[in-house]
Amino acid sequence: MAPYYKEVCGDLGWPLDQNLYDEMAKENESRLAKFQEDDSETPVWQDRLDYLCSIGDKEAATSLATTKYEDATLTTNRRLDAIFAMFRIAYFHGCNVKDMGKAINKAHELVDKGGDWRSRNKLKAYEAIYCLAVRDYSHAAELFIDCVSTFESYELVDFGTIIQYCVLACALALERHALQAALRRQGAAVQALRSRFPELRELVESLHECRYADFLKSLAWVETQICVDPVFRPHYQHYVREARIKAYVQLLRAYRSLSLDNIADTFGVTREFVEEEISTFTAAGRLQCRIDAVAGCVVTGAGRGADADRSHLYQATIREGDLLLNRVKKLASVINF
Repeated sequence: MAPYYKEVCGDLGWPLDQNLYDEMAKENESRLAKFQEDDSETPVWQDRLDYLCSIGDKEAATSLATTKYEDATLTTNRRLDAIFAMFRIAYFHGCNVKDMGKAINKAHELVDKGGDWRSRNKLKAYEAIYCLAVRDYSHAAELFIDCVSTFESYELVDFGTIIQYCVLACALALERHALQAALRRQGAAVQALRSRFPELRELVESLHECRYADFLKSLAWVETQICVDPVFRPHYQHYVREARIKAYVQLLRAYRSLSLDNIADTFGVTREFVEEEISTFTAAGRLQCRIDAVAGCVVTGAGRGADADRSHLYQATIREGDLLLNRVKKLASVINF
């Protein structure tokens, strides 16, 4: 990985071992010289592209993949392989969400023109990871559930990583009654949770069984894992916050009011922590409740029926309307300019 070694040394300010770099670069030149253009069923350019990706040569790999994608004489599936390589390059080199999104859009355009089942299936795994990178957990969960049983994109990530991503996306996107049902249909996922990922299994089961203190403990472990994950790293605080909101919503949904002490005991935290969290989420419009400081309880919208739904819809409409007006003003200023 001479190109990647040089890139890392530059990024981190490490001294470059020139002798080591020259030795690796010479080996790469020798290997690349053996790859010649071939029009057979298994073209050599694809092996060359895979090798460039494996040594971290971003520029050469991107150039070759782009050339093959734009080559209209190649079959749709070959051009799709080039696009998938472009996605992997963007994913490996800093998880470049913008380039990953461009690759997904190009892949959809080609698949719609006649991609085979294999390409469509691979695209689900690639797009699911992209959806995680842009916080679209609902679509990611849907795609992961579809592709787990037929996963074969091992050049992108290993199967264990797919299982973890699937569980994390489903835990946030699916309702309590649908979460267990969705995972139960995936025999491979259930087996992996039992044998390899007991912490993730506890995260799902504790949420489903309303064991919120255990859920927060599992969530704390999840945070230590996803904070170093290339996809979740920019979003791990957002994910943990959304997971806590989901637990609060699930608990408060069944009550008209609930004491702060009761909530604190249920979650295994202090009353001060719960009061601060609920007040913050309520002010942000994420929880439909209010804190009665005198009575020391949380009063929810349960029992108000259509009035609560109407109030929530009104507030959401106001927020989205403000966002739309701001975007229109920005667009108008650009057009006038």
